[in-house]
Amino acid sequence: MHMHKKLIAAAFGALLSAGANAGFVAIDTFDSGDQSIVLNAVGATDTQTNAERSLSATVDSSTVPPVASTASVVGGILDVTNGTGEISTVTVGWSLAAGIVPAGATGLQFLFTVLESDQNPTSIEFTLDGTQVFSESIPGGTVNDDVAFGIADDLLDAGGFLELTLTGGSGWDLALDSIGLNFVDPETPNPTVPEPISLALVGLGLAGIAGVRRRKA
Repeated sequence: MHMHKKLIAAAFGALLSAGANAGFVAIDTFDSGDQSIVLNAVGATDTQTNAERSLSATVDSSTVPPVASTASVVGGILDVTNGTGEISTVTVGWSLAAGIVPAGATGLQFLFTVLESDQNPTSIEFTLDGTQVFSESIPGGTVNDDVAFGIADDLLDAGGFLELTLTGGSGWDLALDSIGLNFVDPETPNPTVPEPISLALVGLGLAGIAGVRRRKA
């Protein structure tokens, strides 16, 4: 299954279990705003910014030349690769507008999918306006792992800058697919009338069943 459709389907399942007044916002499906950073020296760094996100990468160290570190967004995947002996730090940032979730929304929960990691451990950290809201180590060899973490209900009332920082052990590689946000809407609709968001998620989920994503060799 197309992995970001997999995440949306998982989110839809959560919506069903939470009731008809639940909602979902896709922060980034990585399907648009392609970016590519290629670094070939220790200390090399680059930042690319577009309407979708900012992407930065820095080569921190290398013990086995030549250096060949990449960070890219293409085809719905955030993909990071490092050569043998290399350690890089990659950051991705999004400006979240005020009102991204309805006033009074509760149960805020970010979701993302670790599509694939190599055998090296990696670490993931999310900050909002510079304050850490989540940190976790991703074991080597992780495949198709959905990760979720909750935040305070009022934390996004004014929006903010969400930043993801990735790093790992020597030679680490990691691919992520889609970042989204679940919440419970304070407005309770007529339970006999499906919400537009629910209908949209059903359509996306069904469309994704036939999709197959091929990880680059």
